[in-house]
Amino acid sequence: MNAIKSVIFDLGGVVVDLDFSNFYNRIISQSPLNKPQTPIILEFFRQSDIYHQGMMSDDEFYHLACDLLQVCELDQKNFYTAFNSIISGFNPEIVEIIGTIKENNKFKLICLSNVNSSHWEFLLKKKWGFLEYFDELILSHEVHMTKPDKKIFEYTIEKAGCKPEEIVFIDDGINNVRTARELGIIGIKFTNKEDLVKELKNLKIL
Repeated sequence: MNAIKSVIFDLGGVVVDLDFSNFYNRIISQSPLNKPQTPIILEFFRQSDIYHQGMMSDDEFYHLACDLLQVCELDQKNFYTAFNSIISGFNPEIVEIIGTIKENNKFKLICLSNVNSSHWEFLLKKKWGFLEYFDELILSHEVHMTKPDKKIFEYTIEKAGCKPEEIVFIDDGINNVRTARELGIIGIKFTNKEDLVKELKNLKIL
């Protein structure tokens, strides 16, 4: 096995806690649809992927929500307050693991996240401190690509500056992990801290 040179962490669902019910409860209560049908919600989040790619402005995304979810009673500021409430906190145990890897100073630490501009600005304002551990921040809305597209992984391999088999990638999304593995990256499907620690110890990262 090649020596590991780079460790890549996803944000949402791994480092950052997400609670979509916060958004639903705040938004749907304002909508005359009350409980939007599944196709409407699916279309909203399909379009939100375009927003994650930075291919849609804040204004455009707000107006999309107005049209699809019928929440125009909410002004743009209050809509984004509700939308950003999806980010409910962070996982201190995972942050501690990242901090330990950083202290070892053996690996290039990269954050690879599907994140839109609104959520990113919200995270920066929180000043939770863990972002400073990363040597590279690869954000979908800045590079105009999202996981699990192979192109964003190929871009990340370039940024890592090493062979795919020298990279470990941690993500809670199975499709993201599968794509990484197809390119030769060591992919870890995140489920909990205990299993992650075991995997990282086996790879001699911890």
